[in-house]
Amino acid sequence: MKRQGLLSATGILLLGLVMLMTLHEWDDSLPGQDLAVETAPAILATGVTARAFSEKDGTLQYHLTADDLVQYDHNPLTEMNSPALKMSNEKGSWTITSSSGTVQNNGNLIIFDGDVQARNPQQKIELDTQQLRFNSEQNIATSPGDVDLRFENGQTRAGALEADLDKGILSLEQGVKSEFDAPAS
Repeated sequence: MKRQGLLSATGILLLGLVMLMTLHEWDDSLPGQDLAVETAPAILATGVTARAFSEKDGTLQYHLTADDLVQYDHNPLTEMNSPALKMSNEKGSWTITSSSGTVQNNGNLIIFDGDVQARNPQQKIELDTQQLRFNSEQNIATSPGDVDLRFENGQTRAGALEADLDKGILSLEQGVKSEFDAPAS
């Protein structure tokens, strides 16, 4: 009887050891599959809404929506289709939309790509470009390429833009050309 109990205990111990070894092997990827694991998305989502709040005072920094979102585990990168960013301060609210976008640096950098449109209805400003980068920590938007800017009494075209949204300072560079509507007399 003692021998049978010892054999049963040994059998259970051996079975447990085999299970642990099997589970340990499943934690690792298959040979040659390391790249596939690193490039596979961790999250796929549709109809996404995200909000970011200031660490200083808890105020809303921005509200971001997207049709589709893909987030990667091994690379702190999030890709979006049809993103729309809404943010406000005392100088009004901005809405930025584009064909695609990425979120980098733990949400501190949002890059809009393809048919980018930024609108501020309070100040009656419309901006169109192919790429716009928004740094949420500094509240600065930049565009490294051509920018078309329309406002109430005219329009401006430039090769690059930087906008400090907190200070209300807009810097335009590289072949800036402005046209203004003359008031009717």
